[in-house]
Amino acid sequence: MNVGALCNRALVTVGPGTSLSEAARLMCAQHVGAVVVTESPLDQPVAVGIITDRDITRAQLDRGSELSRMSSAEAMTRDPLVLCEDAGVEEALARMRARGVRRAPVATVHGMLVGVISTDDLIGELARELSALARLLHLQPLREALRHGSPAAARPQGTQA
Repeated sequence: MNVGALCNRALVTVGPGTSLSEAARLMCAQHVGAVVVTESPLDQPVAVGIITDRDITRAQLDRGSELSRMSSAEAMTRDPLVLCEDAGVEEALARMRARGVRRAPVATVHGMLVGVISTDDLIGELARELSALARLLHLQPLREALRHGSPAAARPQGTQA
């Protein structure tokens, strides 16, 4: 599975001049934990930063001023990790771990922003894969017992005939 299939495509963006209070309102209204800060050279938005709910809290505490008086540029993490939508789960995890981030904008091979991937999205996919593996481990002995004609061995543990 690749990042493009797992990412949240409901991309929420703000400009660098957007107030932090507006960014926070957008995050609440859209039920997201981060917004991507973009600039639009040549009519194609480019991610220049990312703001998480934690960034907003820290900016307010560090500067002690009202959120409406601070711009997104003041609180954003600059030069965000941007993952290609074709990247696999392992690559995404490795790059996110190396940068120490929990969210990353996702773009096409041509640089067009298409979504945001989070560790929650990746953990969900890994959990589904582990669950499928666990079912295989559970079913294999049952199938083997049935194939070799041992119905007693095929019964789930704890049941009697």
